[in-house]
Amino acid sequence: MQKTKAQNFVPGITTPEQYLPLASEGLGIIHDATMDILKNTGFRFASDPVLNIFKKHGFRVEGEQVYFKEIDIRNALETIPQQVTIIARNPKHNLVLTPETVSFGIGRGAVTMVEPDGSHRNGRCEDFINVAKLAQSLDSIEHWGPLIHPGDMDIINSSLWMTKTMIEYLDKPYNYRSAADIDLIALSLGVSKQDMINQAGNGNSYGQSTIMALSPLTLTTEACQDLLQFVECGIAFHIASMPIAGSTGPCTLPGLLVQQTCENLAPIVLSQLIRPGCAAFYGAIGSHADMRTMGTVFGSAEARLFEFAGGQMAKFYGLLCRGNSGLTDAPVSDFQAGAESMQHMLNVTRAGINFLPGCGLMGSYMGASLAKVVLDSELINYVRRYHTPMTLDADSLALDVIRKVGSGGEYVTQAHTLTHCRTEFDTPKVFNRLPYDQWTTGGAKDATDLAHKEALRIIDQYEQPPLDSEIKKDIDLYVNKHWKI
Repeated sequence: MQKTKAQNFVPGITTPEQYLPLASEGLGIIHDATMDILKNTGFRFASDPVLNIFKKHGFRVEGEQVYFKEIDIRNALETIPQQVTIIARNPKHNLVLTPETVSFGIGRGAVTMVEPDGSHRNGRCEDFINVAKLAQSLDSIEHWGPLIHPGDMDIINSSLWMTKTMIEYLDKPYNYRSAADIDLIALSLGVSKQDMINQAGNGNSYGQSTIMALSPLTLTTEACQDLLQFVECGIAFHIASMPIAGSTGPCTLPGLLVQQTCENLAPIVLSQLIRPGCAAFYGAIGSHADMRTMGTVFGSAEARLFEFAGGQMAKFYGLLCRGNSGLTDAPVSDFQAGAESMQHMLNVTRAGINFLPGCGLMGSYMGASLAKVVLDSELINYVRRYHTPMTLDADSLALDVIRKVGSGGEYVTQAHTLTHCRTEFDTPKVFNRLPYDQWTTGGAKDATDLAHKEALRIIDQYEQPPLDSEIKKDIDLYVNKHWKI
């Protein structure tokens, strides 16, 4: 059987309960509080078609507010699969996601590029393309996201341009920015929207999508429309519930977790009313405000605690989970950026969160950096090695060589060392391990400078993945037809 990505290590190391954000009884307390809010306060859906679906299934609906019974939530959760294969244009990049797997990908939504010297500028089309080349070339990056918005592309065509460019430069799993992308992505994958509809529910999803919940407790008209179409086509979706403690959510982490859980469960229940068996991910991506400035914080210890608790709730409900990885509040690539990014990656893997965009982001989601993509890739390699169990056999235990060397000997010249020295230890491509004098002789470049240089090297050596000529012709025709002049 062909091996697919995201199968090469097992996350979610067993942690003593006293070190978990929620003990066993805590999961039940959050659940009961969530059921109380959904039953008595309800959730707002700003869409008549969605409200009619709830009415048809016997839910209490008052205006745009829908009220949930626990039995209806439990019934919906029973139909959600715990495994989904995200189909890529190149089958070798298909992602099989289960509760035991973790997959890292590119971040989303930045508006400024951060240069190696720390200066910021508006994102450009060339930046978008360069990030796509990095994402395609780096093995540790397994799925795509629009890291940087191209500010030099006119707004009415930017979404169409980004989707077309994503298809041209990558054959890894695609991201739908909205349901408007379905027809074009379907073309690129050699299927039609009707094919997607006919095949929905077979455990496969043509790419992956996001449904944005508007905190507090709302799904907008646009989000409802997107959800209806994604579910109809069997496209796996992640709930982007991002309540911010102190501004759009309660100023306590337990209260925030209750709201986040409500904002996940309500749309997920809707998806199962439309098409039972559609893949849906719990989104554990909220955070808190810095109450001095009201800016949103993503690199704090509280953000990590809250994120881990969200992962626990996802597992409590038997749901796959979407988080983020490598986030930092630092506006430049410095010690803070590295510390927060590594803390983040270790936390989400320890929590067993399954789908992790975020690579390349800086400055609380606002900034993007080519160097940061490479640095995050380096961190992913560290984390994967960190979570790789030791193999215990006669060769790895090395008893023969230990006996041979005995007391006071050396291992440098032993055949066992020569056999293992190139494979037992990972060698970083960017992080420096040279003594000070050798480092200064080599130009005294720090990790950011080296990572930017490595990014440029990868971009220069990038090889564009093949795209069937007939499919490319259909894509060009579609884009020309929908391009607004």
